[in-house]
Amino acid sequence: MSLMGTSKRKYSFFVYLSLSYLAVFGFCALILYIVNSRILSESAREFDRDDIRSDSLEYAEILRNNTSGNWLAEEVAIENYPSSTLFAIRVLGADGRVVYAASQPKDFAFPGGWNTRQVQPSNAIPKDGWREIYLPAYQRHLQLKSTRQPDGRVLQVAKSTSREQALDGRLIRTSLAFFALASFFTLTNGLWMFIITMRPIRHLNADMSRILASEICEADTVRIRSRIAELDALGCFFDRVVHKNAALIAAMRDTLDNVAHDFRTPLTRIRGAAEHALRARQPPATQETLLNVLGDIIEDCDAARLQLQNLLDVRAMESGLLKLDIRRHDLKKIVSEVADLYTVMAEDKGVNLHAALPDGEVLIDGDPVQLSQAVANLIDNAIKYTPRGGSVRVELESGQGLVRLTVADTGIGIPEDEHALVWQRLYRSRNARAEKGLGLGMSIVKTIVEAHGGTITFSSALGQGSTFVLTLPAPCRSSTPTPSKKNL
Repeated sequence: MSLMGTSKRKYSFFVYLSLSYLAVFGFCALILYIVNSRILSESAREFDRDDIRSDSLEYAEILRNNTSGNWLAEEVAIENYPSSTLFAIRVLGADGRVVYAASQPKDFAFPGGWNTRQVQPSNAIPKDGWREIYLPAYQRHLQLKSTRQPDGRVLQVAKSTSREQALDGRLIRTSLAFFALASFFTLTNGLWMFIITMRPIRHLNADMSRILASEICEADTVRIRSRIAELDALGCFFDRVVHKNAALIAAMRDTLDNVAHDFRTPLTRIRGAAEHALRARQPPATQETLLNVLGDIIEDCDAARLQLQNLLDVRAMESGLLKLDIRRHDLKKIVSEVADLYTVMAEDKGVNLHAALPDGEVLIDGDPVQLSQAVANLIDNAIKYTPRGGSVRVELESGQGLVRLTVADTGIGIPEDEHALVWQRLYRSRNARAEKGLGLGMSIVKTIVEAHGGTITFSSALGQGSTFVLTLPAPCRSSTPTPSKKNL
């Protein structure tokens, strides 16, 4: 079966919105009609019952004054009811015979007959009270009142005016007019809501279609605004996502360029060293030359391997595959060893590296390898972005259940508008792109520190240097260190 055969037809949001409003208004109008119809019907029938009460009292008085019923017949004869009114009166004797009967119309269609009824069984003689009888021939409800007289006779008066039907007709016309008016306003409101709702959505679709068509994430999309708070927030989030993705793509491109440069340089040096070794023909310098060449090749391979390892570490950290080997160790020893390793680098660049370490051990529960990498990245960045003649200070202290490592430099600093971007992967400050790097160091540091339950903050001013403060929880001295492994 083809895809076109299984796809359902799609309609505009305006259609669904209008239909839903019409359904709601239609249902409400129907409920309103039913309730009002019931109220009006009861009101009309109560009006008929009031008329019957009045007539029953009058006719009963006539029967008491004239037992033969002649006066009653005369009174009924002079009554002038509208042709639309159903009226019936009769007098039943104590034995159930119809003594007198009259009706309008004369062929009154009453169940069992009205004028022709003869004798009723004694148990069927009506009792005092009210009855409501539906007459299918007239599609009306007839109100019937039976009143027993002192002499044993029963006076029955029945009546039904056209008031109920008239009110019901008016109600139907009013309900239809209300529904038509409500439908008009519903469609108008639906169109207005469609315009203010779909306009930003159409802009979103247009921007996304353009991005998909161009296969690039453009950062120059127009900010989508709406009077609806949720859609305005959606437009704001979309704009932020687009700019963030554009920045990420740009950073990835820069990273690829940096990776290509960082790998091309050691590969070129390796190839040059190998060619130099092949051209070396004169002993006894051959062995020394080869050793120097091998040393250069190993150094360049280590540099390339370090860049690859950083990329792999970031990927492993993001996917949660990198495991921490948690055990108790001395952080002071780690900081001292890392500072010693970078002393040569600092001296070659003309930067003064000073480490202020406390007396005694600074114990901490963590992965020594990962923490060494975090400390190395901080010191490496400080030296790399500090010009000749500057200084880098590394200070370690502990107290109040915390271990704090501070790395401060007098380097180029970070612009204030870029502070929020420092921890992003692949981010490199615009005034630091002259130095080699992939923009992974700070992202790795933050991930490692947070995996150890710590925090890292910094302060920096352009041209005045930066200060990074790494804080880790100190272990309880009374507790027994338990080696463990967990995902980063």
